[in-house]
Amino acid sequence: MTYNRLQNFGKLLLLISFISLFAVSCSKDDNPKPEPEEEELPLEYNATTDNIILKHEFRAAWLTTVGNYDWPVKGASAEAQTASLISIIDQLKSLNFNVILFHVRPTSDAFYHSNLVPWSYYLTGTQGADPGFDPLEVAIEEAHKRGMEVHAWLNPYRIGSTSITLAANHPAVLHPEWAILYNGNRYLNPGLPAVKSHLRAVVTEIVQNYDVDGIHFDDYFYPSGAKSSANPFGFDDQATYNTYGGSQTVDAWREANVDEMVQDIGNTVKTLNPKVLYGISPQGKQENSMTVYADAQSWLQQKWVDYLAPQIYWQIGHPTADFSTVLSYWNSNANTIPIIPGLAAYKYGDPTYPAYTLNELLNEVNMGRSYASVYGNCWFRVVHIFNGALSSYIRGTIYPYKSLIPKMGSDTSTPVPSAPVVSLNTKTLTWSAVNNATSYAVYELERNGKTKKWNANCKQIGTSLTYQGNNGKNYFVIAVNGREKSPNSNIIYIP
Repeated sequence: MTYNRLQNFGKLLLLISFISLFAVSCSKDDNPKPEPEEEELPLEYNATTDNIILKHEFRAAWLTTVGNYDWPVKGASAEAQTASLISIIDQLKSLNFNVILFHVRPTSDAFYHSNLVPWSYYLTGTQGADPGFDPLEVAIEEAHKRGMEVHAWLNPYRIGSTSITLAANHPAVLHPEWAILYNGNRYLNPGLPAVKSHLRAVVTEIVQNYDVDGIHFDDYFYPSGAKSSANPFGFDDQATYNTYGGSQTVDAWREANVDEMVQDIGNTVKTLNPKVLYGISPQGKQENSMTVYADAQSWLQQKWVDYLAPQIYWQIGHPTADFSTVLSYWNSNANTIPIIPGLAAYKYGDPTYPAYTLNELLNEVNMGRSYASVYGNCWFRVVHIFNGALSSYIRGTIYPYKSLIPKMGSDTSTPVPSAPVVSLNTKTLTWSAVNNATSYAVYELERNGKTKKWNANCKQIGTSLTYQGNNGKNYFVIAVNGREKSPNSNIIYIP
């Protein structure tokens, strides 16, 4: 009897202990310890503690005319061609691009009025036939109206397929000794002093007669395949080499020919108008560029160009040409020259290139934004940029805001405007015109996460002296004169 009582008493103690523990547990759950409230960050920018992030971007599109790839439309009238060109400019403007690389010399001919070379075959289907309008003049006028730059894009040596009948005033007809036939295509001979003089005259004519913002070459120098140890004179310039090569090897001589042309054109441009930029878009990798005798790294070291736009047409993680590795190489070798990588818009949507997703292109742009020497991007090419999904993604995600063109080149003659003084009336920002300003850019600040850094998002660029802001936002204004920019104005907060 005594043993049973002890056993029952023990069970009772265990039950009481369990109930006590359960009660404590419930008590903790029912009355949780209050979490510290997250500090609400102020909406107003604090000039004492906060910082503004602002990086202007060169946002260019290659508008290709060879083969009528992007423009002009075959067989269309002058009026229709003009309307189509203006429509392209409007679409690029709507996507917040600010530079057009306009293909004005695809095959040693012209998309502009020239006394040196004929009108392009691709305008009318007959080389030398007057198209009834001046495409370069139209492009410049319409782009400048919209605050965009036009860089005249030239292929220096390419004449094109033997299937195209050359006009009577084509330089290869007037000077057949200038031309070399190679793999069914004709090229001007880069080793001839007369060809170098001709190219100088071509660029001089453009810069003197047109208000271009830049002169631009792409990656066509000596033709692909010309550099060959097995057949060094398959590109038949042996007679020229025998005359001008001296003690150099044929490869060193050809490389020197391109270097001489690159330096000469740069000097010509700067002598005529130092405000005109001079840029070249070589093949993406230096070793690839050297196969056509284009030593792009040397041009950077010699500072012969105002910008270099290597065509890095491979995705991040590519096994032999990783975008990030190639971009890092050019950034490291920039020598203070802006690097503006070319992006392969043409690969998006092509099942041959499944890695080229929308996110891939965004990652490539963002990678460039993280490098000090990368100033923006060039996109190849217009018709692919206008792909519906890519076009929407560029406007909504990659370039959701406008951008001024970065300060580039060697021009020191353009006056820098002073900072505007901005005032607020309800929600309207106003400022007075300042000396030497041709336009004004309005920026809205957006806090970068929970940090004290604020992204400056460009909302308006134009001649207006007012802007309608929003409550709870901070704004400032920059005065613009060409590529020169004033310091930031005072910052206005709208409560």
